This record gives sequence, C-alpha cells and structure tokens, in this order.
Amino acid sequence: MSWKMKSLQRLFNPECVAVIGASEKPEKLGALSLLALRGFAKPVYPVNPGYREIQNKKCYPSVEDIPERVDLTLIAVGPHQVLEAVSDCAKAGVGGAVIFSAGFKELGGIGIEHQQRVKKVADDGQTAIIGPNCLGAGNLRIGLNATFFPHPVHIKAGSVGIASQSGGVTGLMLYRAADERLGVSKFASVGNRVNIDFHDMVSYFREDEDTNTICLFVEGTEQAREMADEISKTSPDKPVVVHKVGKTPASREAALSHTGSLAGNEHLYSAALRQSGALEVGGVSEMIDTAKLLSFFPSPPRGRRVAVVTHTLGIALIAAQTLEERGIEIPMPSRHIVEQVQSLIDLPVEVPVKNPIDVLAKGWAEPEVFTGAFKLALASPEYDATVICFSPNFIQGIGGGVPVADILEAAKGTSKPVVCVLSAPHTRSPPGMEELEEGGIPVLLSPERAGVAVANLLRRPLRGHS
Repeated sequence: MSWKMKSLQRLFNPECVAVIGASEKPEKLGALSLLALRGFAKPVYPVNPGYREIQNKKCYPSVEDIPERVDLTLIAVGPHQVLEAVSDCAKAGVGGAVIFSAGFKELGGIGIEHQQRVKKVADDGQTAIIGPNCLGAGNLRIGLNATFFPHPVHIKAGSVGIASQSGGVTGLMLYRAADERLGVSKFASVGNRVNIDFHDMVSYFREDEDTNTICLFVEGTEQAREMADEISKTSPDKPVVVHKVGKTPASREAALSHTGSLAGNEHLYSAALRQSGALEVGGVSEMIDTAKLLSFFPSPPRGRRVAVVTHTLGIALIAAQTLEERGIEIPMPSRHIVEQVQSLIDLPVEVPVKNPIDVLAKGWAEPEVFTGAFKLALASPEYDATVICFSPNFIQGIGGGVPVADILEAAKGTSKPVVCVLSAPHTRSPPGMEELEEGGIPVLLSPERAGVAVANLLRRPLRGHS
C-alpha cells in the first residue's frame, strides 16, 4: 500500500484529531471546525499558542505538543501560516491534513509557488492533504465531519463515496443525498489538490470496504490520464459517476480562478470517461439519483428493455419517453401479458394493453390488480427491468394505496432492477416509501428524474468501457 493510501486511511478513520487555529470566536473557521466535530467520539485537540483552553479543552501551542499520535489535523489559519502548520504536522507524523484557506494555486504566480512549497513539505512528511481552498472531508459512518460547516440536515451513512473539487458543490451533493435518503460513506472536497487529486480518491474508494459507488464533481485536473486509468481499474466492480463542468468558455475561465484547474477539452474528457467505464451525467441531481439506483443495484445490467407498469398513464408516459430518448427500449408486451392484464382489468370492452402497461383506475382502487400486472411484467423474459408509476393515497380509507407488501414479496426472488415512481411532493414522504426502500426497491418522486436515472443504470458499461 502506498503512503498516500495509508495516510488517507488515517485521515478518514482517525483515532485522534487536532484543529490548528482553533478559536473561541464563533465566526472563525477554527471555532466552526470544533463545532462541526461535536459528533465525533474520539479525542479532539485544539491547537493555538494564543489560548490555554478552548471550550473546556486544553489548548496546545503546536500539534507536536499533543501527547498522543494525531491522525488528522484541520488547518484553519491564514495562507501565510499554512506552510509552518504543514511542517509541524510532518514533524509530528500526522497522517493527513485538511487545509481550508484560499490563496494558493487559484491566484497563479506566487500562489502556485506557495502551493508547491506546501506540497514538497507534505510529500516529504508523507502527509495526505485535502485542499487547500476546500470545505474538508468526512466519514459518515463514524460521525466525522472534518469541515468548517456543521451539517444542517441529517445525512444518512451508506455506501456512496463523494469527491468534489468545489466545497459548495460538496455541500450541494450532501444536501441532495439527504433529500433522496441516499447513504454516504465518505466525502472529500479536494479543492486545489496539493497532493491528493481525483485519481487518488478513486483509488482509495476502490479499496474502501464501506464504498460501493463513487461520485465525482470535476472542474479540471492536470492528471486527467491518471484519473481515467484509476476509473478503468475501478468501474468494473464499483460504478463511477462523474459530473464534469468547465465545458463552456465562461465556466472554463471560472474553473481556473476557482481552484486553479485547467478544465481541458470537453470532448476529450467525455471520450476518456466513456472509455474508462464512467457514467457521465449532466447535473448534481442526476448524479445523486443515479448513484442511488446504483447503490441498490451494483451489478452490471443484463439488458436495456424496460416494462413500465402504472394506473396513471400520463406519469408513466413521461417516464417511458425519457427512457426512450436515452436509448432504452420499451418493448410491447407479449400476447400472453396482454390477455392476462385484460383479464385482471375485467371490463366489458376490450382494453388495449401496451407498454406502459396501464391497469387504469382499477389498479389504484384494487391493489391486487396492480400487483398482478407487476408480477406479469417482472416474470417476463422480454424485460430486463421494471418501473412502477403510482399515485399514492395520502388519505386513509380512499382507494387501495400502494400494494407495498405484495410488490416486495413479488420482487424478492428477482435479480432485475425494480424502481418505483411515487407521484408526491418532496415536502411530504408518500406512504410506503420507507418500506419499499428498506425492502430493496428505490423510490423517486419524479418520472423525468426516474427515467434519466434508470437509463443511466442500464447504460452502465459491462467491463469498464462502452
């Protein structure tokens, strides 16, 4: 194992954390960092020669004075003090450090030189650096929030690893993950990338037992080839979802001044990502939706043929059209399925049955009708995945509601992906959602977003290349 991987292992799983630049002034990053670490159960030491005590904790003049080995330091000082802080960390044998402050590579000229000096000291000391000019990092499974931003929402611990160049986008990805009840394993805002770049994070996540899906937000990197190589090694076993910006003139210039990133040619990036087996997406919400489905269904797809089962055809048509626009097949049902569904609906006139398979209002009022159609689609060898579109009932005693138990029982023995679209507001969880997801069926509340995410799921390359 390389020193970087060993250092990252200590950084993400620390037994001891120090905050260099700790402060009692609430607006200072050193105070906010201590606040963000409140949920971390292991020792946290403030470091600042100007204090003897902070928040009832003994404050040390230097990280070298702390009486136990420090695995992770948060460096919350001005840019001119960073080099000394990193040097102290290297002398003390600290595993990894997060540098919050800006004023490095993104400034060009002297800022680049300053960052190169920090890199040499960190490399010589074998200290992995997240940043500078970043939000920080975290491990949700152990309550580690190594940022200057206490989480305003509950973020579920899970299996999706996140690496983002931008601190703001890191926060946005965590928010969207919370909205979609997506579990996150670890996250890092890599910023200017002193010695930890995207290829390092992909390599780390590949070996991380807690992570089975990887999400990257990339502005640009000077090590794009290394990133593509690491994705190639990773994507056959762990899907990698990438949102790349810097594809337009304005965004390219902004990326350079934001994190000192050379955005590069967008066509070359996209081609390299495809060849490496990554799934490139067009936005953060699409990334999180896709990662959610991949976390439920990590195995590569068997095919691209989808059955859409519904009692509300308009919603299902949106999902079906979105799927078809992205190259997914929506095959017509066999004569056997048509006859069986017509029998389930049991109307005096012959109802045409197509795909989406619409069981009309009867499927809403009588759950067994909907379940019957779902079972037929699920069992059919002509479909590789099934999408359910249902309008859940928020009022007790009216309509049959989502037949959650029957759907879960029917899906129990299948390896085919089953995704449920429940037409509901994001501000109110629809009935049955939690039970479905706990039973292995992911739920999305929008047919467009579900269609995009299912298409991405089924477009996943089989062996790391398209």
